[in-house]
Amino acid sequence: MPHVVLEGREARDGRLVIDEFAARFEPFVVREQDLLVKAERLYRERDGRAALVEVVVVERGFTQKFFIQLSPKDAGVTVRLEPLTDPEKTAGVRRAIALLAHRIVEVSGCVYGRTNIQEYLVR
Repeated sequence: MPHVVLEGREARDGRLVIDEFAARFEPFVVREQDLLVKAERLYRERDGRAALVEVVVVERGFTQKFFIQLSPKDAGVTVRLEPLTDPEKTAGVRRAIALLAHRIVEVSGCVYGRTNIQEYLVR
């Protein structure tokens, strides 16, 4: 399953990272050649344990709708596909995860940790 672990700054809590990102979330659209990634809505659990971002990816006319899950992990956050929405793991879906992870990095000051989508990350 494609994912990125974002590691927090010293003494950071993954829930705080999610809260901070949720408070500053803005829907976005990214176009890259024949790829369109649209993040439309963010849903956060009341207790802040996790959040879901509703995403649409269009690649060469093939449209997929799914959720990307943000869940606390130690002093950071894991960004991965929500298992119940299970889209086809295309390059565009991997890029969508990377784009969302990059936005969290920008807001929170986290850094990229373990991942299996290295080539899709925004540097």
